[in-house]
Amino acid sequence: MIVLESLVAEASKCQFCGFCEFACPTYRALRMRQFGPRGRINIIKNFDGKISEEAYRGVMTCLSCGACDPQCPAGIKITETIKAFKAYLIRTI
Repeated sequence: MIVLESLVAEASKCQFCGFCEFACPTYRALRMRQFGPRGRINIIKNFDGKISEEAYRGVMTCLSCGACDPQCPAGIKITETIKAFKAYLIRTI
């Protein structure tokens, strides 16, 4: 079972440096914050039980390719966190 608190805790490690963004194919294609790892992690970090359609689309378009993970100096398991959050949203919303 996915514990939302553990996902928020992992997302809270983000320092918003942006190193992950240019490794992300969806961010490179769309250039919109919610379609990049940093934006998705911020959505998770600030999740209060409600999510806008735009934020939902941003999270759900993650390809889970893992390109962002090695770029993160904070060592956040970005892909794993987003994937788990997607599963959480599917089950609860």
